[in-house]
Amino acid sequence: MQIRDFFINGDMKGAIAYMREHEEFQGILPAYIAIFENCEYRAYDVPEFLNQILLLYQVYYRDVFYCGLPAEEAADKLLTRLKALLDMPEAEEDQLARRLCAVFEQHGYHAVFGATQGYYGPYVWKDTVPTVYSVELPDGTAEYTVNILKGFVFRSWMDYLTFGRYGTGGWASPDGTINCIEQAYDFDSERFLVSLLKHEAQHTVDMKQFPDIKAPELEYRAKLVELHYSNDLGLLQKFLSEADESKTNDGHAIASARLKLEFADTDHTNLSGIQTRALELLHAHTKEMKEKYGKQNTVSNG
Repeated sequence: MQIRDFFINGDMKGAIAYMREHEEFQGILPAYIAIFENCEYRAYDVPEFLNQILLLYQVYYRDVFYCGLPAEEAADKLLTRLKALLDMPEAEEDQLARRLCAVFEQHGYHAVFGATQGYYGPYVWKDTVPTVYSVELPDGTAEYTVNILKGFVFRSWMDYLTFGRYGTGGWASPDGTINCIEQAYDFDSERFLVSLLKHEAQHTVDMKQFPDIKAPELEYRAKLVELHYSNDLGLLQKFLSEADESKTNDGHAIASARLKLEFADTDHTNLSGIQTRALELLHAHTKEMKEKYGKQNTVSNG
């Protein structure tokens, strides 16, 4: 087992135990002990009230990932504390998120609030730089505007748990704009050009064509696009390692579970075979989506 597996599973007790047994982690281990065992949380270079908000998320991460509090119970505690801090005891979750965004914007920051792969966590950054890219997808080429997000303060739970080693690299907004976290990418790498750009561009196409599409379907299709274009044999293995049908709130895990079934008879050492199989599955799934949702929108893709 590798340290990454503990982080993916949100098992901080296991991660800390692993670090104690492996010499290469002795430098970072005290920082984990400070946070998770001693409750000595991080302070960020932001105004005090914003630090109070971010502190509540840090407490939530300790509750759910270290203390083992059920995710729903930990989330309820977080939302209750946020409502109390903002003096919004009766607020709905959407109202609370809007207010949190407004508070950060008042201090000159951009922010997004909500859940990533089933767990809450904010994204907070300073600058947004729109950049236009031409993206080739299986059904055509189109221009997409990518917001390059710079000057991050907070990057949700995986970044927090791993001190920036792993974490979300980008996402697609409801309006179809791709958002890319600058610090997460080498812009000439396949990780950017395929795993972010093509993945998120496929999301925007699918959300326009099938407005009612579900998260596992979105992720399944985007992962197939990645597999079709990727030259990395390890990508399929990465997806298969994330497969977990029991994580019903995690679109990535459900999508990967489907990939695990559908690539079971494919030679995992044959790159061209994986690429061809991915394209076949994508086309078959497009037919499935049209039958399920109908041609809700017609998308011109170049």
